[in-house]
Amino acid sequence: MRGAWLALAAAVLAGCADPTAQAIEATTLRVGEATAKGGAPGVKLSVFTSDEACAGDPNVADNVEACRPYVDRASGTTHLAYQLTVEGNPIPLPLQPDALELFHDKSRVETQAEDGRVQIIPHGDSQTGQVYVLLIDGSGSMAIADDGPGTLTRMEKLRTALLSPDVVESFFAGGQNAVVPLVFRGGLPAPLGGQWLVQDREAYKALIRDQLQVGSGFTYLYQAVQYASSGLAEVPELRQVLGGRGTTIIALTDGFNNEDPRDTCGSNQPRLERLVAGLREIRSGKSGSAYRPDVYTVGLGVRAWRRFRLPDRWEKVDADKLCPGGYGPQVINNYVETMGVDNAALEWIAKAGSGRAFVSRDSRGLADAFIKAAQKRYMWFELRYRMDPFHLRRGYTTTIHLSSPYDATADVPIYPNAWLDGPPGDVQADGWPTRPTFRHSVAVLVGMLSLLISWNYLPAALFNVRRALFGLVDSGRRSKKTG
Repeated sequence: MRGAWLALAAAVLAGCADPTAQAIEATTLRVGEATAKGGAPGVKLSVFTSDEACAGDPNVADNVEACRPYVDRASGTTHLAYQLTVEGNPIPLPLQPDALELFHDKSRVETQAEDGRVQIIPHGDSQTGQVYVLLIDGSGSMAIADDGPGTLTRMEKLRTALLSPDVVESFFAGGQNAVVPLVFRGGLPAPLGGQWLVQDREAYKALIRDQLQVGSGFTYLYQAVQYASSGLAEVPELRQVLGGRGTTIIALTDGFNNEDPRDTCGSNQPRLERLVAGLREIRSGKSGSAYRPDVYTVGLGVRAWRRFRLPDRWEKVDADKLCPGGYGPQVINNYVETMGVDNAALEWIAKAGSGRAFVSRDSRGLADAFIKAAQKRYMWFELRYRMDPFHLRRGYTTTIHLSSPYDATADVPIYPNAWLDGPPGDVQADGWPTRPTFRHSVAVLVGMLSLLISWNYLPAALFNVRRALFGLVDSGRRSKKTG
């Protein structure tokens, strides 16, 4: 009988969980293995669910405590850590909350809300330098002053943005970064001022200040992006540097892809579809090349298609989405292009290139776009989120989905104990709980052990009490009979 009670107590303490799950230290919960879903072949969103996984990663080994999973049911907090890998190799990522989707049992958790329910903490600065390929539209339309005579031209706005101190710092932070300045004015891009590679702040500023000028010709944007994302790696002056560092292409234009005066908006549909297919092949690794640059796009002006939203099935370019409102057969030159920047094409290119698209008509907005494209990269991230504690009373699955620079998803099952809670976490100054100290855990364990020990002696104690009570009664009855 006593063995049955002990077995029952052990079952209560263990709870019901996946037999392969591991205990989360200082809690009564268990965490299962993360399941990676979707994404291109070789791309995986890895979630650390054990001490061994944290300690075994060289990028994480010096901060294992921040990597380990933790759940505090008292405050409704779940804490996990993740990194993105391609062919098993960790990929440095910028901190982009808008590129992360979070779900608690299929219920979306807003990652950009101002209520502080979600916190993403980057770790492990990337030690490899970055190369930023500036792909600049140098066509004649860049000489237009949109705000009227006497105001800055489009090229002057761009020059101001590129020379902004915070942009220069973003491009050259860390001392190992470099810039490849290219200009396209019809045909393939050419190096600005004949310089393929700039690795010094002062040289960069002098080049942008003195050599960035307006040219002539049509806007071969698609050809320029295709060349920068593939053919650029074969340039002798760049072959070695592009092979050893991460590369980000930042393509800027002020209008539409326009290769001929007779081009219509619909003419760009097959061209863009070929470019999107090529970028997808490069990003997936199917091209066989180690050169897989991220592609960001920046539009200088206003959005031509203000209601455009990239379709869910974006792999094929829909002509009606690219040129809405019946503009497909309309000529681009001096007509469609007067509406603004082709933000639809920029969104498509950025999506296929695992980057982001921006549109702005002023220098500050352009500078902000360059800074975001040149963000610092990190090797792994902590993720904390807070729910109503009620939602942590039963088993649940946390789903993390990254949409950039690669599309990847991971599900993490967590199994709370249905009967017992561990000690509440120690709330820090930032309001987030951390794993409780050892004394809290000891206090809980001592209480539980005391209960078990007491239960072990309870039958004997009850027997002695019963014997004592009934013994007194029997003694009284015998005394009366004797009298």
